[in-house]
Amino acid sequence: MAAVLSILRHSTCPENVVFHFLWVRHEAEVLSRLKSTFPYLSFKVYTFDAKRVRGLISKSIRQALDQPLNYARIYLGEILPQEVKRLIYLDSDIVMVDNVAKLWGVDLKENVLAAPEYCHANFTRYFSQEFWSDSELSRTFEGRQPCYFNTG
Repeated sequence: MAAVLSILRHSTCPENVVFHFLWVRHEAEVLSRLKSTFPYLSFKVYTFDAKRVRGLISKSIRQALDQPLNYARIYLGEILPQEVKRLIYLDSDIVMVDNVAKLWGVDLKENVLAAPEYCHANFTRYFSQEFWSDSELSRTFEGRQPCYFNTG
């Protein structure tokens, strides 16, 4: 709710913002709360089939990242209707402090996505002890700068 509120509050034209929500199972209470809190909100809800990724999630990542919904963004091209030509993907735990139109206005040129690079990652927190105990896997980041982009 805080993410939606912050996006709407900082938007100069909130009536032009359309939200596309993903969930693993229908949650009537969440839907009801969303509609009552934001009665004029333009949104659609899509159910992601968790079975699509269950057997694909590595046991070497930390438990907080092993939820199927974390991987639903990979399937957005298949989940969203074809008329959605562009989107801004944001995790539900964000708080927007500026107008989302600034992100919308970024010229992607020929790129399919844009993301800020973050080079101060502590990868020891992203992977399990099983990952770091495996001599082959633990060499994955050897000699590399710990950079990644936050997908949410």
